[in-house]
Amino acid sequence: MADFTIYRLTFRAGFHIGVRGVNMEESGTHIPSDSLFAAIVDAFVRSGGDAEGFARPFQERNPPFLLTSAFPFAGDVRFFPMPVPLDRWFSPETLRERSKDLKKVNFLSEGLFQRMLKGEQMDEWLFPKGEAEPTQGLALQGGVFWLTKEEVERLPEHMRINPQTRRPIPLRALSRHSVFTPQQVPRVTLDRVSSASNIFYAGRVSFASGCGLWFGVHWLQPDRVVSANGPSFREALLTALAILADDGLGGERTIGYGGFSWEEKPEKLSLPDPNDGGLLWLLSRYHPRREELPAALTESPGYRLSAVAGWLRSYQGPSQRRQRLWLVAEGSLIRTAGSGPWGDITDVRPRYLNPAGDLPHPVWRYGFAVGAGVT
Repeated sequence: MADFTIYRLTFRAGFHIGVRGVNMEESGTHIPSDSLFAAIVDAFVRSGGDAEGFARPFQERNPPFLLTSAFPFAGDVRFFPMPVPLDRWFSPETLRERSKDLKKVNFLSEGLFQRMLKGEQMDEWLFPKGEAEPTQGLALQGGVFWLTKEEVERLPEHMRINPQTRRPIPLRALSRHSVFTPQQVPRVTLDRVSSASNIFYAGRVSFASGCGLWFGVHWLQPDRVVSANGPSFREALLTALAILADDGLGGERTIGYGGFSWEEKPEKLSLPDPNDGGLLWLLSRYHPRREELPAALTESPGYRLSAVAGWLRSYQGPSQRRQRLWLVAEGSLIRTAGSGPWGDITDVRPRYLNPAGDLPHPVWRYGFAVGAGVT
């Protein structure tokens, strides 16, 4: 079993996470592990930390910690990524009759996640069609979130109690409650010469009261020092979180997006390790090493790839486009080999003819596989 320390982020004004090139109108609904790791390293360096010392153990495949992506929570209910292949847990009849409903589900609750890890069949746990009263499973946000009936009591009070009558809200009505709300916020840019205005839209994800994002850290060497006379990796991560809480995560931070308050939960999340050669349900993005291919993917029941590109920020050079990298997305089931850790970090600094000169330092993208073993 691997024990994860849980950190919860409650956003003050929502956030913007780029998902498709320079398209500002859309925003991701969770923060991938590679983006979260990059933000932590950047914040640590801005605090005066040693970037080379921080990255070295990850390069040597001796990481002091492993990091999940940041997923939504509602009250005390944590949500996990829906798996890519579903035929392990649902009958062909359910997959055929409820395919549209299943495609809507992006996140499932911890109670359902733990059952699926044990190989249980989930047909009877799926939320009912239409306005039928749920018996075991139910939906939030029109089916984007899937949870169990027993977990309703752990949702924020405003989701389950009518504020006027102080009576419980019918379970079938919970599907109308949202954990987060994607929005397109109008913005205006001014021409520097003519001062002519031009409207554009930026995507933002705002959370309901009592909701936010959580991520897990599996500490392997928390007291290892980053560099001589430097802080430990645990201290470095907490320092970075304190800085990011004020500076924000994601884009559009100059207008207040991305700022958050955070807390470290006292209880640990325990997830089963996969057997040697077993399946791992990914809770992070994953960049396989050469020796892990092709078995990690060709022997996988199902996986999804994410193309990761975009711009980098450096204090030692101008902003530039980093190299594109393909990563295996969260929710994929990969085939493991050995005891791990699986994956690596990759230098994606630009390598092209650049009048500004080459960037003098690496730009690391996190790709270690973190997840739970599937029976």
